[in-house]
Amino acid sequence: MIISLYLVSGLAQPGTADNKTRHPARVEHVQWKVPPRNSPSFAESQCRSIADLSVSSRPVFTVTENGEWECTYLIEYSETGHKPSLFIQIRGLDPGIWSSFRLKLNFGSPLSRQVLGAQAADLVYLLIGTNTPVRDLDAMLAAGRELEMTFDDVTLKYRQERTDSNRFNLFGSKKLGPEKNANKPD
Repeated sequence: MIISLYLVSGLAQPGTADNKTRHPARVEHVQWKVPPRNSPSFAESQCRSIADLSVSSRPVFTVTENGEWECTYLIEYSETGHKPSLFIQIRGLDPGIWSSFRLKLNFGSPLSRQVLGAQAADLVYLLIGTNTPVRDLDAMLAAGRELEMTFDDVTLKYRQERTDSNRFNLFGSKKLGPEKNANKPD
């Protein structure tokens, strides 16, 4: 998006009582290119905030020497039969900026599909913001409808695992900026 402003300015004649413009007004055109919408920042505090207080496990945030970081978390729910769970893995190359994530949904009953679908959708919104082209993301995930889409600087892929119809993976990746691409070896 480009925002254009037109600034009108004039010079006042010194010594005039009313300070009205005596010279023709100058018009300046100023243009500003709005940077693409960035995803919200993600840091250790956000990693810790995704904890489900109804379970005993807590998210783990680790940082390597080169500044790369990872947030992982496994939420297991008690249910008879197939045990539903949600595994979360979020990675970043720079502090506060995620580069990829994986959400592994292990569905149990139809109710667990709704709960896990809503929880996964909330995590996606936390990472990329709520301005996504998908409406009712939670229902789409719960229904097991596969998807692949790219918008802004984000790519989302949702796929069923080959061996189990109750397990799905939601992958998200963010396009790296030019400065990161310049550091990548060819």
